Amino acid sequence: MLDLLAMLKKGHCDGVKIRTGRLQNLISSSCIEHLDFLHLLPSDLLPKFEAFQQLEHTSVGYQSLTDIPTAVVYSEPTYNFDEFRNRPTWDIVETLHQTTTLHGQSQLLGILWYREGPQFWVDGTSVKDRLDKLTRQAGGLRHWSVVRYCSSVFGKLVDSISPYITSILVQGKQITVGVFGHEEVVIDHPLTPKEVREIVYSQCQHHDIYQAVLQQEIILYIGRLITTTPHLFHGILKIRIGWVIQAMILHMRFLNENPPRLESLAPSEIRKVLYKVLSLSEHGSRMSAHQRRQIEGALCRVPKNFYDRVWDIMTRTPGGIVVAGHHLPQQPTLSDMTVYELNFSLQVELLLSRITRPEYQQIMVELIMVVYLILERNPELSFKDTVNLDKLVHEAFNLFKRDNGDVSLELSDDMTPFYNAPSTVTTSYLARAVLNVLLKHGPQSINAEDLCRIS
Repeated sequence: MLDLLAMLKKGHCDGVKIRTGRLQNLISSSCIEHLDFLHLLPSDLLPKFEAFQQLEHTSVGYQSLTDIPTAVVYSEPTYNFDEFRNRPTWDIVETLHQTTTLHGQSQLLGILWYREGPQFWVDGTSVKDRLDKLTRQAGGLRHWSVVRYCSSVFGKLVDSISPYITSILVQGKQITVGVFGHEEVVIDHPLTPKEVREIVYSQCQHHDIYQAVLQQEIILYIGRLITTTPHLFHGILKIRIGWVIQAMILHMRFLNENPPRLESLAPSEIRKVLYKVLSLSEHGSRMSAHQRRQIEGALCRVPKNFYDRVWDIMTRTPGGIVVAGHHLPQQPTLSDMTVYELNFSLQVELLLSRITRPEYQQIMVELIMVVYLILERNPELSFKDTVNLDKLVHEAFNLFKRDNGDVSLELSDDMTPFYNAPSTVTTSYLARAVLNVLLKHGPQSINAEDLCRIS
């Protein structure tokens, strides 16, 4: 018996994989067998089957959301109820009486929750009780956007999220929580569920109510993936959850002219989209160069040994480097840190995180690699002062516009054509821009075309 228990704990029993967990989660994620042969039996011999009542469990809302398998997803017309935030309460209640869709009811009840409180009574029932009933109903119908909306209003936290955060941290990564385009909070140490909940809801809910729960799901799925398939996260030092969600939204938009909203997808579909985005370098041939840069930039993925390359550049740049108006000085950076120190990599990542456009961040990464290659192949060269990397990118773009000879392009500040150019083209122009600066005070015998390839 002890040997059997030991095998179960290890997850293998005589070559068979074993998974242990909470019964309700195992039921909800189990396979469904279709008993097609039953119609051949006489009706009086048919056994009586009763389905598990998982969907009627009190925690069916967000607590078990991440473990429910693929099923038929309920859909209905949606309407933007934001205008009701400025209407009087009686008008909202009257509209609620006339609204039959789950989406509409949840939106109006949510407005009443935040304005009047969870114990506000409507037709003899509190807003809290109506939302709770609506959550169970939406869970039974797989109406995921309503489930996520109601779960966010209730301030629910996904089960066992803290261990998954720890799983990410022990892989040498950090996490940031926050909606894309807004402020973020860095998680660099294990947290209690209460601390996780406070961070997620304070950073997300007032910007995007759905992301308060979506970001929890993404953290959970990343925590699972990083343990089983760590290669998907190579080159990603800081996992910015809001930016990962932005990458997922972009991915769906690039592959579908009318993509569904992310919050309306089933949990299993969310996992699939996340995996496809993380494995883009392996399966992203359908996308343009611009689209790939947008997604890779949103993932904050950098090439192998990238941070070591930045260190080498810093040793040849007395004034340090500037990105998006923020300065990383050579000293005391190099004297206080070492090339292999995580703190240095985090300083560089923080510098790049100042950039607000994913595709521009990716171009910046390409530029840094170009600078490194030029300096490595020409040890006699070095910068004389502070290097503003943004100016180098714009100089490269100006050279690109000039060579293309399009008058409308020359007058435009839209860098889309540059983002959409192959890396062999962009790195060539980036190299020319870098050399224009270096050769002002150095040798004149370097060919930019020989430096335009990045391996």
